Amino acid sequence: MSSGPGTRSSKATWRRWIRHHRQPVSERSATAVVAGLQEFIEQFDERSAAAGRPTAASGGLILFYRAMPHELSLDGLAEAVGWQRFAVTRTPPDGPLTLHPAVGAMEQHRHGFPQPTADAFELQPRHISLALVPGVAFDLRGTRLGHGVGYYDRLLARLPDECPRVGVATRELVFDHLPMEVHDAPMTHLATEGGVVALDPNSG
Repeated sequence: MSSGPGTRSSKATWRRWIRHHRQPVSERSATAVVAGLQEFIEQFDERSAAAGRPTAASGGLILFYRAMPHELSLDGLAEAVGWQRFAVTRTPPDGPLTLHPAVGAMEQHRHGFPQPTADAFELQPRHISLALVPGVAFDLRGTRLGHGVGYYDRLLARLPDECPRVGVATRELVFDHLPMEVHDAPMTHLATEGGVVALDPNSG
């Protein structure tokens, strides 16, 4: 993918451009991203245990997402690590996203992915130790371009301050600079086919 519409373009312009130019996620790309995330989770658990913090294996859950048709699926990661270690969101009729275990009864979201049913047990943001975050695109400073509704930005703002926020995307959806607004929740890491890297918000 090329450099995009330009740094002065609006978020809406970027979304339209990316939706027109993006390619389907290949199995090879998905496998590489999942492998990198699995390694990152193992290292994260080791660091958390050494620091006396909850790990994903000892009570701290990993927030992830069930993919829309055009998104990179992380179901393979849940199969490898164990579904019980993950939490997912539910979109309520009104109000912010809610958090629930990734195991249990599911229903179809209007955008085509599974989400927990209305009676699912609700988790609290403090239960999340690590967040794997979808997006339309990301940049190298940690800016996330979402779908424009603001659901994820509000959710990420409620997570513990020490919780890493890992944007998940293929390389073609990573740009040097995307438009950023004050309310945007920046990513601390980025996961692509090349693995998981820490981000510097002051880069560029």
